[in-house]
Amino acid sequence: MPSIWTEPELAVRHNGVSVYHVYKNGFWGCGRLKYHYTTDIAEQDSFDIRDLSSHQNSGDHIEILKQAIEHGEIAAPME
Repeated sequence: MPSIWTEPELAVRHNGVSVYHVYKNGFWGCGRLKYHYTTDIAEQDSFDIRDLSSHQNSGDHIEILKQAIEHGEIAAPME
């Protein structure tokens, strides 16, 4: 069955940096990965939120991502 590319869902946009959700097996229909995000709309490069210094086990992912952007851990991809 043919498939079409679908832009990943935006998790957060903060200080000019957009962070998107990453999907299981690269397919939206398979659901989001719990800990993986990307700044690359094509989902070529992703990162694990648990590797960020601002990560806390019970922390809200959106707040963790915002803090990581503010601290320079996450930046917009180079064009």
